[in-house]
Amino acid sequence: MKKHRIRAVATQGSFNSWDWVTRYMLLYGDRVDSWTPFYQRGHNSTFFGNVNESAVVRHDLHYHFTARYIRIVPLAWNPRGKIGLRLGLYGCPYKSDILYFDGDDAISYRFPRGVSRSLWDVFAFSFKTEEKDGLLLHAEGAQGDYVTIELEGAHLLLHMSLGSSPIQPRPGHTTVSAGGVLNDQHWHYVRVDRFGRDVNFTLDGYVQRFILNGDFERLNLDTEMFIGGLVGAARKNLAYRHNFRGCIENVIFNRVNIADLAVRRHSRITFEGKVAFRCLDPVPHPINFGGPHNFVQVPGFPRRGRLAVSFRFRTWDLTGLLLFSRLGDGLGHVELTLSEGQVNVSIAQSGRKKLQFAAGYRLNDGFWHEVNFVAQENHAVISIDDVEGAEVRVSYPLLIRTGTSYFFGGCPKPASRWDCHSNQTAFHGCMELLKVDGQLVNLTLVEFRRLGFYAEVLFDTCGITDRCSPNMCEHDGRCYQSWDDFICYCELTGYKGETCHTPLYKESCEAYRLSGKTSGNFTIDPDGSGPLKPFVVYCDIRENRAWTVVRHDRLWTTRVTGSSMERPFLGAIQYWNASWEEVSALANASQHCEQWIEFSCYNSRLLNTAGGYPYSFWIGRNEEQHFYWGGSQPGIQRCACGLDRSCVDPALYCNCDADQPQWRTDKGLLTFVDHLPVTQVVIGDTNRSTSEAQFFLRPLRCYGDRNSWNTISFHTGAALRFPPIRANHSLDVSFYFRTSAPSGVFLENMGGPYCQWRRPYVRVELNTSRDVVFAFDVGNGDENLTVHSDDFEFNDDEWHLVRAEINVKQARLRVDHRPWVLRPMPLQTYIWMEYDQPLYVGSAELKRRPFVGCLRAMRLNGVTLNLEGRANASEGTSPNCTGHCAHPRLPCFHGGRCVERYSYYTCDCDLTAFDGPYCNHDIGGFFEPGTWMRYNLQSALRSAAREFSHMLSRPVPGYEPGYIPGYDTPGYVPGYHGPGYRLPDYPRPGRPVPGYRGPVYNVTGEEVSFSFSTSSAPAVLLYVSSFVRDYMAVLIKDDGTLQLRYQLGTSPYVYQLTTRPVTDGQPHSVNITRVYRNLFIQVCIEGGEPVQIITS
Repeated sequence: MKKHRIRAVATQGSFNSWDWVTRYMLLYGDRVDSWTPFYQRGHNSTFFGNVNESAVVRHDLHYHFTARYIRIVPLAWNPRGKIGLRLGLYGCPYKSDILYFDGDDAISYRFPRGVSRSLWDVFAFSFKTEEKDGLLLHAEGAQGDYVTIELEGAHLLLHMSLGSSPIQPRPGHTTVSAGGVLNDQHWHYVRVDRFGRDVNFTLDGYVQRFILNGDFERLNLDTEMFIGGLVGAARKNLAYRHNFRGCIENVIFNRVNIADLAVRRHSRITFEGKVAFRCLDPVPHPINFGGPHNFVQVPGFPRRGRLAVSFRFRTWDLTGLLLFSRLGDGLGHVELTLSEGQVNVSIAQSGRKKLQFAAGYRLNDGFWHEVNFVAQENHAVISIDDVEGAEVRVSYPLLIRTGTSYFFGGCPKPASRWDCHSNQTAFHGCMELLKVDGQLVNLTLVEFRRLGFYAEVLFDTCGITDRCSPNMCEHDGRCYQSWDDFICYCELTGYKGETCHTPLYKESCEAYRLSGKTSGNFTIDPDGSGPLKPFVVYCDIRENRAWTVVRHDRLWTTRVTGSSMERPFLGAIQYWNASWEEVSALANASQHCEQWIEFSCYNSRLLNTAGGYPYSFWIGRNEEQHFYWGGSQPGIQRCACGLDRSCVDPALYCNCDADQPQWRTDKGLLTFVDHLPVTQVVIGDTNRSTSEAQFFLRPLRCYGDRNSWNTISFHTGAALRFPPIRANHSLDVSFYFRTSAPSGVFLENMGGPYCQWRRPYVRVELNTSRDVVFAFDVGNGDENLTVHSDDFEFNDDEWHLVRAEINVKQARLRVDHRPWVLRPMPLQTYIWMEYDQPLYVGSAELKRRPFVGCLRAMRLNGVTLNLEGRANASEGTSPNCTGHCAHPRLPCFHGGRCVERYSYYTCDCDLTAFDGPYCNHDIGGFFEPGTWMRYNLQSALRSAAREFSHMLSRPVPGYEPGYIPGYDTPGYVPGYHGPGYRLPDYPRPGRPVPGYRGPVYNVTGEEVSFSFSTSSAPAVLLYVSSFVRDYMAVLIKDDGTLQLRYQLGTSPYVYQLTTRPVTDGQPHSVNITRVYRNLFIQVCIEGGEPVQIITS
């Protein structure tokens, strides 16, 4: 029979009957006496079958296998009928070219052009073996490039490097491991797809995606590739490896079938040894013990004076009954059990103390182990794996007479009928080569019930599989497995739960402050259940906020000499107890972060160069270079003194750029959160004889939580669309909701096309006013968990916290502080939540069953969804929660921003000139004669417009309806523009620059208000300058009257605001509002009527 590649299987019951199979196993193989069980994802060998005689149930296999024979093992069927089955297989013919290596053989394939230089590669082959170690494939190049695929400890290892260079600091070597217990004599399919540094490593349908280390992208291989081992002189270039022993099928390299060339003995193939073209390994005949009451009973030779038993076994279980035999003449019994990974021997005889001893160590490692046991008069001996010196001999007064039966793997029920009395649980694993009294047991006769008895076992197959590969235990949790399950040990990981998914530590110092802690060192986990590890920080906890302080290894001044732009000094910043990614996660989740940086120079320049590229700079998050210094703003190449024009040289933007032979300093705070933390400081101008520089960096300091109040309101049937969930094996969802509606879907993610009759999904919803439901289908059908409230309704317009979790062990749901609702998952459940449809927030798919209310702080696996950023009034959503802020008890005055909180609201007064709970307290100061205060109004990017301060604005038709760009458009160069010119898409005035959190001032209009009291004249109360000749000034003239001066364009405007003096020491207020060329002025003089002026 020809070999075929199978991709799907379908079943149907018998026609017009009550006969159908409800559950079954699928076995396949190249021989009728050697079978491989097909495992679905989750290492589950059980397929769900039919529920009636007519419906067809199809299973698309997650990886395609090749076989000549298929075997269906019914496990359950319709209780009202009997076994009935119609079977359909989907696949195609498969050409098989097999190479057999006996451990001393190998072949080499010479590349057609002598070398292989490629940006992409494909390596693919299948193999089977019973050895734990062996070299499968190897090729290398003269520049350090290589690729090696080998077995080590029955795991598959891929080693790859794209080369190394003395000038490239990063090593190129990468090693990835896959699978386990691959020495099971079953075919395993391997494929490696590489494009540049991106690699997909596939083993039996499980794909690992990773990026190679190093900086190169091409794989340069010289001369030849080796299969099964090394040939000739190549042995000298590679550390010793065992040659492969077993079968390899269809070796493909970049569309070339090397196995086919070897079979045809092509000239590019070199042989070493006698490579065969068919599998020559002996076919094993194992027994698979997988049931709760499994056993195999074989007869023995009774009343002999010497009991001799041997067998091989493999298992993951710590305990289980290996052998039980009742001695003849009522002398007692012999029992061999597996206990804590050892083989325990127990011989019980009447009138004598029970003899007990053990041998072996960690025999539950999944590999084959051989047991030889002999007992005769006055002594017994047991040996494991024929290891020299490892046998255990015991001298003891014994009387041995063999019995009539030997039970392997367990005792049948009832025990009294079979005379097999053991308290041990049944053995789960595989056995082979059973020998009783020196004779090999014919298992074929046992299978056909012509010799002995058996129950709940399978012959000619071994169903052991590595349930810890892939490792379902997250965050480096340790995986321990049994025959049908696994357990995660989470000690020292910082996480807990069934799969080490739930964080042990709080997310920030603010959370510790709210729990009542005082200042000290604490462990925080900013991304919660995300992939980043927790780390230790210092929490400076104060009454109103908690500062998170992350120290590093450069807390003292670093002196730099001898560096240049070609060979700069690279001052890497290593943060204590944390990686750059972990510190970045802290900054990302904080409301405010800052880091003080200081550069001192002696004949060393900082930013100013003729070509524009700075001599020195700092590197922040994501390895991005930043050319602004402390106290300045992103997007401009300035120091703090360059903003207020206070540098030593007014023509430059940093003190150090003056390049003077004396010490100068540029320093200040870096506060743009998206650029922090500082990860490296680069110094490049200290190579002159008198040049020297020093830099100093303080710890990163952050406070606040900008995720907890990321809030959105849904007013109508709206939905937010986010990228689909990519959660792999575990998912946790948490959020707050507030509503008065009786029902609605909080979030939903579906998988598969709309027309698919059964689609995987996950959904959290308010089903009724008293029920919150977590519903999902991860392959086992529709499941749901419900939290029901009897004492109050959830739509009470108060905030409620929802937490939902699902993993391969269990699903659970909790609302507020109510008990968790739990649902254990079936054994061998597999969860892979990588959906291909968008995640909907605020409704189900296609805006069905919309939610009306507020959501905030929505996190999925530690990642906060930016709900506020998706708010759109035209689609029925708005930022914040329109609850207390919609009808506040007292409004936020003077332009303060109302911020919704849990059961109250606060006023954000940062962008106002007022303070207090409602932004109603003046912020003022007393000015001594000759004193003044300067405040920089420019935004981060807008300061670049200084470069064009000599130019006039001209409208550009078609830029945006109703908007005429001018001086307020950064980067806009007025004048003639050629055909095809497009103005850069900069934000309109009054809108924030993307990524910038500071104020943005609209220079097409302004609103100015202030109060003052004075008895001095003349005086300048307020002066506002611009990048061009425009200005605004409020003056007190010599006679004490108030005057406003405006310069807009080419003409100055002067307005007399009062006729009576304002230098009476009484408080007076001024309000000036301009919209384009319309001016509104109001002056309130103590003891007089308000003066209003409206002009154009």
